[in-house]
Amino acid sequence: MGAAAARVKEVKIGHVAVSVVDLDRSISFYRRICGLVCKKKYRHPEIGLTIALLKKGDCALELFAFKKHIPLPKYRKTLDSDLRTLGVKHFSVESADIESAYKKLKKVKVRFATGLRVFDDGKRYFFIKDPDGALIEVMEG
Repeated sequence: MGAAAARVKEVKIGHVAVSVVDLDRSISFYRRICGLVCKKKYRHPEIGLTIALLKKGDCALELFAFKKHIPLPKYRKTLDSDLRTLGVKHFSVESADIESAYKKLKKVKVRFATGLRVFDDGKRYFFIKDPDGALIEVMEG
């Protein structure tokens, strides 16, 4: 079976999941930075896990908070080293006014992984980090 025959039609990403240390702190961060609202929380006490589902329109983010978590490894703490490591790297949000988004996030002291950069096609972007170090790309949209 060829790749085209195996392709599922009309696919869209349903959600992205991020593991966090402090669920309430992360819910607050994503509400403040992205406008995401916590819609549901699921508790799995048998494995020490709470999941929060955050949404804004069609965008959904799951936050996983384990009582016994494993910290982000040192080798994944910079953009360059993380991108070189196999697996999922980051997720991206779009802003119609990238310069304003950049200035606002600087003003509220969000941790930046890069400054404002330009892709070959002329679109601008930058990377920030959530409270636990997960990378988020903010792109001109």
